[in-house]
Amino acid sequence: MHIAITAQSADLNSLVFQEFAATPFVLIVNVDTMNCTPIAHTCAPQSDEDLARIILEHNCEAVITGKLTEAAFTLLAKNHVTRYAAANMTAAYALEAMERRELQLIRNPEGTDECHGTPPELDDLRVCSEHHH
Repeated sequence: MHIAITAQSADLNSLVFQEFAATPFVLIVNVDTMNCTPIAHTCAPQSDEDLARIILEHNCEAVITGKLTEAAFTLLAKNHVTRYAAANMTAAYALEAMERRELQLIRNPEGTDECHGTPPELDDLRVCSEHHH
């Protein structure tokens, strides 16, 4: 299983970066072997979507990050990538916290774990609450 982590530097001792779009690195971690592949990220217009696509290309099941942009959130959510908030933890600690199910889920573009309507990944499962029998 691969997990992506936005990070201040190129190793697991780095802090998780507070903003997805501005992260200097994304770490692609194989959690079975703990091999870490750092990918440098250059901020530019729409680079947040490019970064989300890199995460998808590496078949990551989750991303550990700070604040996501709406475009990146939507792209990741539509592709069933779980989003966890862990800004300012070390990447290594955030991975451990994720395994213990202690990280907050990012359920909306605002970065909170509150649901506002139906998440994009559940659009096909939407149930009409006004239907009466």
